[in-house]
Amino acid sequence: MKHALNRLFADDGRILIVAMDHTAFLNTTIDGLVNYERTVRSVVPAGADAFLSPLGSARAYQEAYGRAAIICSVDPKGVAGQFAVDEAARLGADAVKCMIYPFADDTVLNESVGLAARAHAHGLPFLAEPIPGGFSNTDMRTPEIIAAGCRLSMEAGADIVKTFYPGTPEGMRKVIDYAGVPVVVLGGHKKDSLAALYQETYDAVILGGASGVAIGTNIWTSADPAGAADRGGGGRALATAEPPAPRVTAAGGNALLPASAARAVIQRSRKKEYQR
Repeated sequence: MKHALNRLFADDGRILIVAMDHTAFLNTTIDGLVNYERTVRSVVPAGADAFLSPLGSARAYQEAYGRAAIICSVDPKGVAGQFAVDEAARLGADAVKCMIYPFADDTVLNESVGLAARAHAHGLPFLAEPIPGGFSNTDMRTPEIIAAGCRLSMEAGADIVKTFYPGTPEGMRKVIDYAGVPVVVLGGHKKDSLAALYQETYDAVILGGASGVAIGTNIWTSADPAGAADRGGGGRALATAEPPAPRVTAAGGNALLPASAARAVIQRSRKKEYQR
């Protein structure tokens, strides 16, 4: 399993996931998802390590993913989830992912145990996305509750968890210390600016110790998804790029960071082309 996990992460142990599994549940159309293949092809060279995709898109756009890993997003409920894992394996996916709802829906949490076991039987890592209390219970986004949800996911078989940023680097460290597996922070709703995205990523990854980020809306709603992924996702050139302002303030201090520094933290420059 360690080798399979290494397939997902870059050499420095971090990961940028571009989340594009929203086509499985959104009730509207968005240009960046309507033109799914074009978005994927543009974002891969910008630095994406992996994509979250539904089974249909993973099947339809196989060649577009290139060197990037495919994480198939599946529904854990009932026997359909088990068959979905089998199909992901047949498609050549590199991992599977499902949402679970700690402290709200024990049935889904329990069914995820079987899903994780099925994934592991195929040699695939299992990524869980715990939503403590469900989407409506936003008061359950404290570091302690997020940490508990991550640990429940690990105990259910998750090799990686994708979850909320708890608001501070200190809170992030509390989540990571208890999770027991690598933690990836979800990008969430569209930010007011890319600077806000860079800042949260800096706080979560560099100051808080998260293993990476999963960004969807902030990339594919952009007029330039490749540009957003490159600047927000830390493509190969970012660590040496020195764009002008805006500047963002580092959490926990008064020092100003150039935007390039915040951009670079989401991944970093690539030292080599990954041959996968």
